[in-house]
Amino acid sequence: MLSINLNRIWNDFELDVSFDIPRGKITALFGPSGAGKSSILRLISGLEMAEKGFISNGNEIWFDKAKGINLHPQQRSVGFVFQDYALFPHMTVEKNVAYGIKEKWRRKEIKDLIDIAGLSGYERHYPGQLSGGQKQRVSLIRAIARKPDILLLDEPFSALDWQTRIQLQDDVKEIIIQFNVTTLYVTHEVTEVYKLANHVIVLESGKEVKRGTPEEVFLGKRLSTRVQVTGKVVGIEHDSIMASVTILHADQFFKTLIDTEELKSLNLRVGDDVIVGVKSSDVILFKI
Repeated sequence: MLSINLNRIWNDFELDVSFDIPRGKITALFGPSGAGKSSILRLISGLEMAEKGFISNGNEIWFDKAKGINLHPQQRSVGFVFQDYALFPHMTVEKNVAYGIKEKWRRKEIKDLIDIAGLSGYERHYPGQLSGGQKQRVSLIRAIARKPDILLLDEPFSALDWQTRIQLQDDVKEIIIQFNVTTLYVTHEVTEVYKLANHVIVLESGKEVKRGTPEEVFLGKRLSTRVQVTGKVVGIEHDSIMASVTILHADQFFKTLIDTEELKSLNLRVGDDVIVGVKSSDVILFKI
């Protein structure tokens, strides 16, 4: 269990958080830009230092201001995936992934990681020869190759187009689950939280305001009796009574009906992330 208790002040902004990150799970840090999400990742990795608090990884202390403990980034078992990939442009895919790994016997593991990421045949390519999605895959498996105790993902899909983002979300989740990597993931997209995270911590203005499963946080309850779909609104049509909302889920489009007055109360717009829930008691089966 990675335990976080941190306080830092920048000018008139104060970050003050305390939470645990469960082993082998994906925890999302969710909130608007400027909430302090990326700063938390930098504090955990050791790239920045808090004024107060501590970071413990099991029995190992990474940071304790009161005790004067502050391990350097390279002393912390952390894998960090940045928004802008942070690949070495003069190194091939294989050398980027293998960077920092000194044991020759692990070269086979590097090849396996490249295969799992769907990059076989690109080992000798340079970052400038890759697409955005391929670069992010390289960045991910390079971080995992270190076998970190925690993987930090800082909005890794923000620079990608929508279709690439959808595919890469699936790939990233599969790789993380396959390697059982404890992950802390920063995002402001509700659909990504539902797709990737086991737990979510909501931040506003540097403070935690809510935590739980995605269902508990966004809907206030467990959905044991509901079918739920997350997606993005891509079209809205309405008259004075009913509205038709077109939603993109994965690579599928579907429409749902909603009362026009309810649509107005939701202030729904094209581009919004939504959750569609269906009560089990409302399901009707037809034989065809």
